[in-house]
Amino acid sequence: MIIAETSRLILRYFTHDDLDDLTPILADAEVMQFSLSGVKTRSQTEEFLHWILASYQKYNFGLYAAIDRHNRRLISYCGLLVWHFEEQIEIEIGYRLARAYWGRGLGTEAAIAVRDYARNLSINRLICLIQPENIRSIRIAQKLGMHYEKKIVLQGLDVRIYSSSNS
Repeated sequence: MIIAETSRLILRYFTHDDLDDLTPILADAEVMQFSLSGVKTRSQTEEFLHWILASYQKYNFGLYAAIDRHNRRLISYCGLLVWHFEEQIEIEIGYRLARAYWGRGLGTEAAIAVRDYARNLSINRLICLIQPENIRSIRIAQKLGMHYEKKIVLQGLDVRIYSSSNS
């Protein structure tokens, strides 16, 4: 199911068939440098894909496959993740992009499409959890209209919360 289209991307639900294309992206150490869970093996990517598919059932949203409109290739993901911390539920816009596609504004393009989709789901507050060294992700959060809110420790890492009201 397609959730959004931009001039260069199609964002759609993942399927089991995406495993072969997703595996090398999540195995790339540079792509996963700021991931809380780190580089993934094929079996870990398969577990991650099952988790994504389950989130569609549980929350009616999740992470979406980002497809290059030109060549129809999976270039990674962008979507919505549910976090439980500090006695509240937060919804994050999360994204990963294959290294070959860096520097073209595609991460921002995908994140804006997901932010706009979240409005259709009546999600009023969105966050990004970003390690302070991840300058590229901070720029994307700022382009989404997010502002630095506070720092927290999450899974043993110092991260910054950037947030925005999505109304």
